[in-house]
Amino acid sequence: MKLWTQARQLGLYAGKSMYLSVRNESSKEKEQIELDFCFELFSHVTKFFGFKVVLLGQFNAQESDPSKVQYLVRCTENVEYIKVVMEDWKMQGAVLIGDTGLEETFENLILNQVDLESYGVDLLNPDIDIEDYFD
Repeated sequence: MKLWTQARQLGLYAGKSMYLSVRNESSKEKEQIELDFCFELFSHVTKFFGFKVVLLGQFNAQESDPSKVQYLVRCTENVEYIKVVMEDWKMQGAVLIGDTGLEETFENLILNQVDLESYGVDLLNPDIDIEDYFD
């Protein structure tokens, strides 16, 4: 993920905010700023101890009802760690450590709120290529 795209969007948002704060002070009608689609889903990518780390959506079950949250976890020692946060079998967030290749697929599942109950724990089965189903 290239940071310049996010920086550009945040710069545009900051510029619009400054412009509208001055304009709204002198106007009776308050204008609103529409967020770009880039801000529909929280995502963060970094490297930690040589592993790629991707955080998507409500990766720590923030703002979720604890009684409805399920966690699916797949861990391959020294290779990858995948934790998915589900609420009513709809993906809310994920933590991906290592080169999982699941970033885009999980991002789409979070944004589209697909019901994943029929897949259950097989969603993280390494023998099933879920990218073919959901990309």
